[in-house]
Amino acid sequence: MRSELINEIFSVEAEAEKIVNEAQQNGRLLVSQIQEEGEKEVRLTIETARQVREAAIEAAQRASAERIQAAKTAMEQSDSDNLDIQECARTIAESLVEILCRTQLGENTL
Repeated sequence: MRSELINEIFSVEAEAEKIVNEAQQNGRLLVSQIQEEGEKEVRLTIETARQVREAAIEAAQRASAERIQAAKTAMEQSDSDNLDIQECARTIAESLVEILCRTQLGENTL
């Protein structure tokens, strides 16, 4: 009976050791899985942040390009307006020259 009891104790001890080893193995596996999931979440978060940043940069570039184009258009319109004014001034000057050339003014007219 004594040897059976000792065998039973060794058997229970071996079973307990097996359970402890399995628990340690399962714990390491679980930690590894959780770490992988955490790293995956970090990568996804980084990628999402990168996409948001790139979208913001693209939006800012588009807005900047639109402002530049609007400024160019305004400058072209201003240049066009200035050309119209210059042409008008040139026409007036030519007309005045013609009028003055047809007028006979002398030194003794006063």
